[in-house]
Amino acid sequence: MPLRLLSTEDGKIYARPALITKFEESDIFRSILALTTTRSTLEQGQYISEVVKNFFAYVMLSHRWESHEPGFKDIPQEGVYRSTPEFDKVRNLCLKARKHKFYWAWIDTCCIDQTSSAEVQKSISSMFSWYRGSALTIIYLSDVVESTDQALLLSQWFRRGWTLQELLAAKVIRLYKKDWTPFSQSTVFNHKNVPEILDALETATEIQRSYLKFYCPSVEHPRMKLRWALHRVTKEKEDEAYCLMGIFGFTMPVAYGEGHGAFSRLLMEIMKRTGDATLLDWTGEPSTLNSCLPSSPRCFSDDPIPMGIDGPPPPVLSFALAAKVIYVFKRAVRRARDSSYLQDGHNTSQEPSADGSDDDGAPRIRSATSNQSMFSIKRATSFPFEGSEIIPLVKLLEKPPKPYSLNPEIHITVRCFVHEVQWLYFTPVSGSYYCRADGIKPFSLVTSEKLKTFSKDHRFPPRYLLARTWDQRLSYDSSYVYHTTMPLLRQRLKNPFSAMLIECYHDDQFRRVSTTKRIVAELELVPPQTYGIRSLNLH
Repeated sequence: MPLRLLSTEDGKIYARPALITKFEESDIFRSILALTTTRSTLEQGQYISEVVKNFFAYVMLSHRWESHEPGFKDIPQEGVYRSTPEFDKVRNLCLKARKHKFYWAWIDTCCIDQTSSAEVQKSISSMFSWYRGSALTIIYLSDVVESTDQALLLSQWFRRGWTLQELLAAKVIRLYKKDWTPFSQSTVFNHKNVPEILDALETATEIQRSYLKFYCPSVEHPRMKLRWALHRVTKEKEDEAYCLMGIFGFTMPVAYGEGHGAFSRLLMEIMKRTGDATLLDWTGEPSTLNSCLPSSPRCFSDDPIPMGIDGPPPPVLSFALAAKVIYVFKRAVRRARDSSYLQDGHNTSQEPSADGSDDDGAPRIRSATSNQSMFSIKRATSFPFEGSEIIPLVKLLEKPPKPYSLNPEIHITVRCFVHEVQWLYFTPVSGSYYCRADGIKPFSLVTSEKLKTFSKDHRFPPRYLLARTWDQRLSYDSSYVYHTTMPLLRQRLKNPFSAMLIECYHDDQFRRVSTTKRIVAELELVPPQTYGIRSLNLH
């Protein structure tokens, strides 16, 4: 229950202790006392519970703040019924609640003391549960004058950050137009049960109706839920994060003035709880706390790239079969060569070949070492990886690691496949950079940052890496229960993916280069089993 409520009888505000006093002074309370001697103990308990519940049932208002909204200290002692026109919204709320036989109502403008930081913290942390506990939530659409789908879809109420959790939290809603008449003439009391309204809400919010009818707070599918707030705005920058806490089912300290830090803290809490790799797939302005974190929900404007997990993958030549084909081919070549050599009197005995094949021609793949490139095994790389060793695909299948880990210093250790950028040049006509990375098809990127261009033969500092975040889902089948096979994992890695451009600076530190458009990259070939991930500590 909220900290304060408006009485629909006298229009005055009452704090929680005063609500108890009002109940004890009511005729309802006296009737309960009179009936305690005429009913059994069980009947008394059930009856009293129902009466108390009905007495304290309250109505919440979900609305869009106007230019001049009266605050807590503006409420006159005589209540809102005899006050000036500036209290029309509050007064109409109380009248509608009283019409539906509710004694109490709540509105955020008047029922929160904005001068008390402790009360603001408590109210923001409890907002979702207050709306969830309401008997009715009235949605006031101050810019809707007609009961049409078009008018509803154009309402600015759908563009406000706080109204998202209010819609999801409320079990029972009723929509009212600017003149405080119902938006729908349906006899169904709960507008969430009116098919036409539910269709319009689904279209306006792009949220599935199953979530709209009853939403359970959780951190599941975090990217999808962050995208629900994609086109919503808040007056304060910090509220972009605070208005989403209830949706994800956790709270965190409220500190107005931290700017982007609020959303960064929210995202890090989600990352700790989920390990979702798609949270690193974003574009736009980075956070001031870490280059790997976005600054707002608007950074998740792109749909996630499919990984080919659902359904059977395209046919792929397995490593075992490929090895057998190479073995047979080499044996045939060797026999032809030996036959020619014997005719010339040469000896055919040979030492093991230097390319990794033994004397029977079967291929041998060399193990990747920490000073070698991730894809082109033969070429060494000069990037300082702070002793980070490659985790090959075999180990990724045996025990899939989390895609990242967080530490108190706001550093994020990302586990990813890395490819050294070989050349980078800028094209003024398109305003984009064209790049080539080791083992990656040429790709382009768009960024507001100024990058240092270089060719393959002149890539001195700053140096760049193309990184693909490891995603645990790659190692599982479509049920996300059983591990997939090596051929399927390699084929999935060959599919196009979302990538990050990483800059190495100060010899041993890495940061993410922000881009205005998503980098989509693709491996040139199906990766070998020696392909693997490294750990990069991003600042």
